[in-house]
Amino acid sequence: MRKFCILVLLLFSTTLHAENFKILFINTESIKIGKNTCVAGDVFGDGDKIFWKDGKQAMKVISLETKKQYVLVSEDFKQRKMKSAKDFIVKNNRLSTRGIGNLATVAGQVGEKVYWLNPTLISIDYEPEDGEYFFLKVKDEEIRLKMEDQELVLDDHIWGEKNPNPTETDLYFHYKDGDNDLVSPGILIIPLPSEIHLKKR
Repeated sequence: MRKFCILVLLLFSTTLHAENFKILFINTESIKIGKNTCVAGDVFGDGDKIFWKDGKQAMKVISLETKKQYVLVSEDFKQRKMKSAKDFIVKNNRLSTRGIGNLATVAGQVGEKVYWLNPTLISIDYEPEDGEYFFLKVKDEEIRLKMEDQELVLDDHIWGEKNPNPTETDLYFHYKDGDNDLVSPGILIIPLPSEIHLKKR
């Protein structure tokens, strides 16, 4: 009886911490997640296995619990041996908790590679003061980034063209006293196709 109660408690706690995601955008007609064929607007659980069909297949999703947006990409899942959204969240949250809320944590949260679907939001634990902002340096041009609810907004004004190519850039922070600080060098931003057609078998 005691073992049964412990098992029930474990199952309850696992269910309690489950996270659900809504698909905001997908660059194919549909995708199989768990036992369902999903399209934009559908909701799935964090533990549901995602069955990718193409290396450039991607989804933009939002957590219904935290309201954070994420870009999930087939190529990234394969390289990092991830199967579900839960795997993705766990691997992306393996950051030191030291200095949370400091500028030093931003580089780890942004990462060295960003998969981009316009616009892409990156959650960071830092809130600039008035007169302060983040900017990218692309081809000697400084591109100021907007922030919304502690999320950096990467939109199409980074390239200024319709068909952007992968771009390596540096992320800087501008202080209100006029100084600039290099936050993260060599970030590779990889644009994803907004639409791909999978071959029917």
